[in-house]
Amino acid sequence: ERCSVKQWYQRRVRGQFICFRMRVVLFLGVLVLFTLARSEKACNVFGDPHIITFDGLKYKLEGVCTYVLAMDCVSMSWVVYGRFSRCGRGTCLEDISVFTAIGGARDAVYIGRGWVINHEGSKIPYRKGQDFQIGNIGFTFDGLYLTISLESSGVTMIYDGFAGLQISIDDTVQEGKTCGLCGNNDNDSGNEDHQLRDIGNDVEGSNLDGLEAFAFKWKVDRGDYCENPISKEYSRLLPCGNDYRLNERARIACQELVDNQELFKCHSTLNLNTFYEACLADFCNIDMLTEEYPVACATASAYSKQCQIHGVRLRDEVWRSEMKEGCPDIATTQQGIIGIGVEQPGEGPLA
Repeated sequence: ERCSVKQWYQRRVRGQFICFRMRVVLFLGVLVLFTLARSEKACNVFGDPHIITFDGLKYKLEGVCTYVLAMDCVSMSWVVYGRFSRCGRGTCLEDISVFTAIGGARDAVYIGRGWVINHEGSKIPYRKGQDFQIGNIGFTFDGLYLTISLESSGVTMIYDGFAGLQISIDDTVQEGKTCGLCGNNDNDSGNEDHQLRDIGNDVEGSNLDGLEAFAFKWKVDRGDYCENPISKEYSRLLPCGNDYRLNERARIACQELVDNQELFKCHSTLNLNTFYEACLADFCNIDMLTEEYPVACATASAYSKQCQIHGVRLRDEVWRSEMKEGCPDIATTQQGIIGIGVEQPGEGPLA
């Protein structure tokens, strides 16, 4: 899996591929080349929805609304919004909006299901394998994942076209200086509500507390249509309540994650059990693309992408092939995701 920002390259370290960058300096009249290890954090938004912050706080949230997922809290140079809507009995990410303001240049894009990119009211045609720019925002699409790069800000996003988004930040993003549902990036998962700013929502008047109050700070409710956020607990033993047949189907489907040898390579870096439990909950609540992009496959995808951001070399074609029942062929998934999205410009990115 290649590094997500072009100036980095890969090198095998203790059996894993780690991303590095090169720096050239002049020392006593001699050019010296050395490498700096890349430090990259990830916020993972997936499923019904589950959120893992940059600092590793894991929580589950319900609520139809648009939220600030992550932003630069100091200079407001970038903001990522996520809109959540119903996807069965649960709530899933439906689309994202990305704003940048760098060096006096402002750019904004909306990205909807099916990998549809809208800029200034027009859908942008592109093709699989094509690298392209919209202002300061870079894009590439490999057929399953759309990568969005704000390289000058140290921010990269990976979007699966349905309900999974990973936002990565490198070490040029200041610690403690991000805001939104993805947390404050200060290396402490216990204080994510301590952020430098909010967007002015009346938390005290909402009568919410805990995670619900934290999320309420970041909802964008311009049309007064939002539901208040609800943090949800679910049972690992009975994720589907008293529906015992559905519980058993969930366990069988999600067991493919923990039995997957390719995914297990990352377990010491990112706990696979967290994603197994998320899979159980989502199996009972998400009823979209159940054949084309099953819950177990979507959860495995979210896990693999976060692992790759952390520098673990997981091969997508291998973990997918080991999901004997969980992942259909790629063409089926692609057509399913495009089918539930908004209308494509022209023939779409897979033509």
